[in-house]
Amino acid sequence: MKTRFKAVVSAIVPFILLILAYIFFTKTSALTKPQLDIIELSPYAVFLIGSAISWKFNRSRELFTLLILSACFAAVTFLPGQTGLHVQHKDLNAIIGVVIPLNIAVFSFFKERGILSLWGLLRIGFILSQLVLAGWLLQPARRESLNFLHKDLLPVNLHSLTSISQVPLVLSLIALIILVARYAFTRASQEVSFIAVLCALLIMLHEPGNSVRLAVFFVASGIILMTSIIQDSYSMAFSDELTGLPSRRALRQEMMKLGMNYTIAMLDIDFFKKFNDKYGHDTGDDVLKLVASTIREVTGGGKAYRYGGEEFTILFPGKSVSDALPHLEELREKVSKRGFNLRSKGRSSSNAGSRSQGSKSSRQIHITISIGVSQKNDKNKTPDTVMKAADSALYRAKKKGRNCVSK
Repeated sequence: MKTRFKAVVSAIVPFILLILAYIFFTKTSALTKPQLDIIELSPYAVFLIGSAISWKFNRSRELFTLLILSACFAAVTFLPGQTGLHVQHKDLNAIIGVVIPLNIAVFSFFKERGILSLWGLLRIGFILSQLVLAGWLLQPARRESLNFLHKDLLPVNLHSLTSISQVPLVLSLIALIILVARYAFTRASQEVSFIAVLCALLIMLHEPGNSVRLAVFFVASGIILMTSIIQDSYSMAFSDELTGLPSRRALRQEMMKLGMNYTIAMLDIDFFKKFNDKYGHDTGDDVLKLVASTIREVTGGGKAYRYGGEEFTILFPGKSVSDALPHLEELREKVSKRGFNLRSKGRSSSNAGSRSQGSKSSRQIHITISIGVSQKNDKNKTPDTVMKAADSALYRAKKKGRNCVSK
């Protein structure tokens, strides 16, 4: 339940930022000219900070998107009204409405392979080629080529609803479908952030020529991408990538918050090393994920962490050993009864951990865990000593024959 709640919060944060940006925009009419000037320049500061963060965390997708946003904002700010260029807002909006969703969609298919790598340089070349093409289209002699972006592709009249031409709308819709599909498959908060950036783009282009509106939503787009980097970096630092449980670092932080009364349990998968050696590390990883998914469901106010290897830790804040024991026994029994489908060699393990479906190509085995538990008392006064006592109790559970709880 907690994991789902965090996922929901992570998914709605970008849209909360969009709502706040819109509320702020509605209040800008009361601002003074110097304040509006600061707002219109603020996207450059946000893009610079966002690019630095992206570079630091080696997030090429966000970095290259921020570069595209910077180029688009600079173009829409400085090109209209320039002597001899005769660039119109509607033409720039059409180009921006194509360039941003196109790059978001294309970059979504690239794996994270670094910024100054070959793939990174190819993306830089892709961006530069678009800038050259945009400059070519904006020349007066290329008016007919540019008019294509204003054509109606669909047999409907949308001009009464929005000033955005159909080509950018269709391309934004395609990019949106790609991002939604990727999110449904990966559940990555990064995809939600790019969906929000697309929404910000449509809001920006809905009212062409409003420089304050453009600035506010370009800033919102930059902040959304920075927030995505921070969220993912936090997740990488405090969550175990394989099992999805909070990591040992998160455990250490939580232990510092424990009060006067708490219980700590240490869990270990029985015979895991032999199992790993016999069936391979990939199957061993599937077992870890299966056990972790069960441990995550521990009741009684316990919170599970991956300690390392095949070991897990459960904290019971405000609970005694007698309070925690029934929930640990229930957890041990649940793990022992949950079957693991051991696939034959050469078959996909995508359904590993599911209950047996009667497949002739697999056989079901059962995994067991041993648990040691201890609580804070006069002898063990700190979380570290309580954990050591729980670890000793775990060793006693192993000596008793495994698949049991010892205190």
